[in-house]
Formats: sequence, structure tokens, C-alpha cells
Amino acid sequence: MTRKYPLDPLKRVRAEKVDQEARALSTALGEAELARLETERRDHAKRELERSLRETAEGERERLEQGALTAADLARGAAFDVAGGMRQRAHERSVDEARATETRAASAADDKRKDLASARSNAEVVEKHHQKWESARLAKEMSKEEETAEEVHLARPKGGGVR
Repeated sequence: MTRKYPLDPLKRVRAEKVDQEARALSTALGEAELARLETERRDHAKRELERSLRETAEGERERLEQGALTAADLARGAAFDVAGGMRQRAHERSVDEARATETRAASAADDKRKDLASARSNAEVVEKHHQKWESARLAKEMSKEEETAEEVHLARPKGGGVR
């Protein structure tokens, strides 16, 4: 009769915890990647706005140098510069927010990585105990079998012949 490993429920719970933590890490890494992509997207939008504002300003400067602008054009240009500056600051805030979100997501992924390592370590402790328990059980079985074989051998009559 083979005995069942007494810590089998704990072993299953720890293995399930490893799986759970692995899934959580995968989710966290996905979120970190999405946050990174969002940061890149917002940074690209900010650079495009800056390029557009720079090109517009250069065009306006050329028209001003040529004397092609009126006072109303200059007033609209000043208003455009103010609005452009506001849009630029909004994009800067947006990029800063995205970077902060990306940092938090990366930190969360690192935390999940540590949680997974801890869960694996806890599962390995039980697995090593199970291996030791199994080795001890097999050694005990072999010892009993040897004892039984010796008893059978000693119980046999000696001499083998009839007197």
C-alpha cells in the first residue's frame, strides 16, 4: 500500500499560485507595453505639433519680411501663437502623464515579477520536501521488502534433503 503525500493539497495550492502570479505578470507586462506605446504616441503628437507651429511661424515671418501682412494678420498671428503655446503645454502635460503611467506600469510589472519569484520559491520548497519524502518512503519500502525476503529465507528448512 502506497501512502499519499500528506502535503499534496499545499503542493497544489502553491502550484496554482505560481500559475496565478504568472498570469498576473503577463497582464502587467501587457499593460506596461500599452503604456509605453501610449507615451510614444503622445510624444510623437507633441513633436508633430511643435513641427507644425515652427513651420507656421517660419511662414508668417517670411510673409512679414515681405510686407505681405496687415495689422489684422499680425493680431491673428499673435492669437495663433498664444493658442499654439497653450496646445503645446497641453501636449507636454499629456506626455508627462503618459510617462508617469508608464513608470507606474513598469513598477507594477516589477512587483509582479517579484511575486512570481516568491511563489516559485514557495512551490520549490514543497516540491523538494515531496522528493525527500518520496525517497524516504521508497527506502522504507525497500527495507521492508529486504526484511521480508530475509525472514522468508530464514524460515526455509536447511539441508534440502530428506533424512
